[in-house]
Amino acid sequence: MAPQGTKKIDPAKVDTAWKVLQMKMREEKPNAAATSKTTAPPKVNARKRKFAMEKAEAEKRAKLAQEEDTIVISSNRDSGAPTPVMALDCEYVGTGVGGKEDALARVSIVNEQGKVVYDKYVKPKEKVTDFRTHVSGIRPAHLITAETFQKVRNEVCELFSGRTIVGHALHNDYRVLQLDHPKKLTRDTAKVKCLRNEAQCGKFPPLKLYAEKLLGIQIQQGEHDSVTDARVALRIYQMYKKKIEDEIARYK
Repeated sequence: MAPQGTKKIDPAKVDTAWKVLQMKMREEKPNAAATSKTTAPPKVNARKRKFAMEKAEAEKRAKLAQEEDTIVISSNRDSGAPTPVMALDCEYVGTGVGGKEDALARVSIVNEQGKVVYDKYVKPKEKVTDFRTHVSGIRPAHLITAETFQKVRNEVCELFSGRTIVGHALHNDYRVLQLDHPKKLTRDTAKVKCLRNEAQCGKFPPLKLYAEKLLGIQIQQGEHDSVTDARVALRIYQMYKKKIEDEIARYK
């Protein structure tokens, strides 16, 4: 006998309600599975799209590099006018005991088209004790009619004024030139993290490695050429300009 005040429940009705609930649960499970199947792919597709975009960008850079390689490593020495962005590279000889002290022996500057704006040999103040020809390409004959250090330095300072200078390990070139160009107008490819990531190499990689990894070209197989090295640094900057400028902006 049911306690007084309680309502008697018909078992048949409970059984029917339970069956209805079970049917609804079975219907909802496929819908949930379908929902998970339709929501998962976008994540996969997003990764695929990102990968495809990065691949396309890399292929575009590689194609550009191949098309322009002959200009970068060419012996062409056509002259050009200064531009807002220019690239610098210097060659050094050795002075002092054992030729261990760096001395400026050649300065090369190219404009945004890779044309030569300035290319002069420099007569060091001190006696040259090591021409370092196997690397520098400098020989005694180059310095016979070379310009004085002070004249070259003054001309370079005038060319640099208000312009952005690109180069590799520019702190070394600035040191031998005895000049201090504003940091905000300096783009040193040796110090940019995004380029190291692209080339998958450690700190301060040589320009030769960057040329191979980023441009797919071979340089500095023997004696260095400062015009070619300046063009290579410029090309790398131009190809990765957005990433380089974004990185610089973050650390301002």
